[in-house]
Amino acid sequence: MDDGFMKQLVELRRAYGKPMVISSGYRDADYNRKIKGAPNSAHLYGKAVDVRIVGQDAYTLVKMALAAGFTGIGIKQHGPLDHRFIHLDTMNEQENIPRPMIWSYP
Repeated sequence: MDDGFMKQLVELRRAYGKPMVISSGYRDADYNRKIKGAPNSAHLYGKAVDVRIVGQDAYTLVKMALAAGFTGIGIKQHGPLDHRFIHLDTMNEQENIPRPMIWSYP
């Protein structure tokens, strides 16, 4: 994982004050293709995590992540509870991905 990303994530976790269950972190290219991840996913650079979270906690985490400077936030809050998550990343324009950005997953 990218050191700068991890420092930012640890600071967010401290401010949030609750456990953050990470369901996905760094991915190598083979695994990313296998799970049909985005071709230039922030996970490939160690600059992303998916946090398993639902409901009001998800809203709170998104609000705090925006304030903490995370530049990519993906939201999946439908389907089975154990498949809901918030994606957080720190990719930037220099890595050819438009940022800041918020999106939802189908």
